[in-house]
Amino acid sequence: MMSSTPTRPTVFRLAALLIGAVLLAGSHAVAKEALADLFEARVRSVVAVEFFVETEIDRRPSVVVGVPIDREGTVVLLDSSVPGWLPPAQLKDFKIYLPRSVDGVPAEYLGQDQLTGWHFIRASAPFPGEVVPITEYETARPRIGDPVWGIAVMGKDFDFQPYLMEANVALLQKVPQEVGFCVREVASPGGPVFSADGAFLGWAGNPIWQERDIYLEGVRYNASIRNPNGSGSFLLAHEFLPWLKRIPESVTGQAVPWLGIIGMQPVEREAAKFLKIENVSAILVSDIIEGSPAAEAGMQKRDIILTIDGEPLPRFSPQRVVSSYFEREILRRKPGDRMRLGILRGTDERLEVEVTLGQQPTPLKEARRTWFERLGFTVREIVLYDKIQRQLLESGETGVIANFVKPNTPANTAGLMAGDLIREIDGVEITDYDQAVEILRGIEEDPTRNEFVLLISRGTETSVIRVRLQ
Repeated sequence: MMSSTPTRPTVFRLAALLIGAVLLAGSHAVAKEALADLFEARVRSVVAVEFFVETEIDRRPSVVVGVPIDREGTVVLLDSSVPGWLPPAQLKDFKIYLPRSVDGVPAEYLGQDQLTGWHFIRASAPFPGEVVPITEYETARPRIGDPVWGIAVMGKDFDFQPYLMEANVALLQKVPQEVGFCVREVASPGGPVFSADGAFLGWAGNPIWQERDIYLEGVRYNASIRNPNGSGSFLLAHEFLPWLKRIPESVTGQAVPWLGIIGMQPVEREAAKFLKIENVSAILVSDIIEGSPAAEAGMQKRDIILTIDGEPLPRFSPQRVVSSYFEREILRRKPGDRMRLGILRGTDERLEVEVTLGQQPTPLKEARRTWFERLGFTVREIVLYDKIQRQLLESGETGVIANFVKPNTPANTAGLMAGDLIREIDGVEITDYDQAVEILRGIEEDPTRNEFVLLISRGTETSVIRVRLQ
């Protein structure tokens, strides 16, 4: 069976605790007399996508499931299909396979939409006539208890053989988009889900982690498990279809709106009651990035956000979904757009601030990288993500990141590890990426160099590493 790439947390996981009990319930089968014909017809609306992740030392194949969305050969993939940190330049040789096919159609990676997180690819030639875009079906909205079915796809060794999965709808929940949860897996992640009469109900999401107790020799262990080949949740069609036009215009350099807030948490009920805001949703801001749009608008850490453009934040269950809602509201806009935020500061000061959204700083996957084969490691420029993770926002500390260290090379033998912050090279303080690359390139190309020295930071510790080249 096909396996999914591990991914960042998504809205499909947020309601996992809500459905633990119903996953054990029974299911009523869709009428079999009509299902065989429906299955064969709907199989034309699912594809398998193969691509390779090319690193400094190898090429790793990956296969995921997607759905065609137009007659030009465009396919949409889940956010989990490609790791969010991975540079697009390392994605190679995309191919689209129809179910039960041996030969794939070459395709081009179009990029990731920052709002939905979805990835888009497009075949180099229009699909064969038998392919039906998912957008051409009648849609319907499921109800709790409805029998539903979906399509799963086996791996390349089995020529992407499609097979049927069935379940019943156990829960409909906004997290913050409306998602259907089933009593068991209903489709491959990224596959379509249909009603008993063949109407398109939604798009299967990422597998949900489930808490289980495992007993080994009488000792109980708590474990989180999931089936990577099946999904028990699906984004409802009315939440899925409107966003399919957000095909990225470029793989990199997208105009992504940015506010500059760090750490948003929902205000818990007891605290909300004390602040007399128990009847509304609220978001507590942990910190503000200096020089960001939020800072320039006068926002402060510990501010509590209550409204957007005069509208109160909607209430969700669980409460933490409101943070995802707020992030989506930012990403729905463009750099330069204005937002009016209603703020509670302290215990009783109410104010409204107008924020002009900026352009998101360089994301991790677009950070510049250079591989030094003789030295055995790749350096990467520091981006805002690194400064937040390492608490460098106020320290002014500079350098470059050891992004990858090849095993059994001089750097690896010396003790350099991926993620280390390189602060000095041969006693020279590193102030920017270009400077580091120039120094390391000189070492790399000098056959007479026997060693060099790095000053690195790892966590809270600083140490000196002597790299011997011969």
